[in-house]
Amino acid sequence: MVPDYAIAVEETLRDGPVVLMLGVAEGTYAPHGNLKAENRWKTPIALRAQVEDGLVAEWRVYADNEPMRERMRRSG
Repeated sequence: MVPDYAIAVEETLRDGPVVLMLGVAEGTYAPHGNLKAENRWKTPIALRAQVEDGLVAEWRVYADNEPMRERMRRSG
């Protein structure tokens, strides 16, 4: 759905095994594989990782998905 999806982390905070990352997610909604400029979106995100034994045990993404939903409605 979003072949060029990307995350840009702008700030990272750590408290023991918990890592919080703040930044933006962006991409282009491509319902038929077509990357059209009018379907590009960008939104702030917060990411939370719980690390155990050097591995990510839990990954949470907090984002306002309305920018992408709007592109989906327009393309629908």
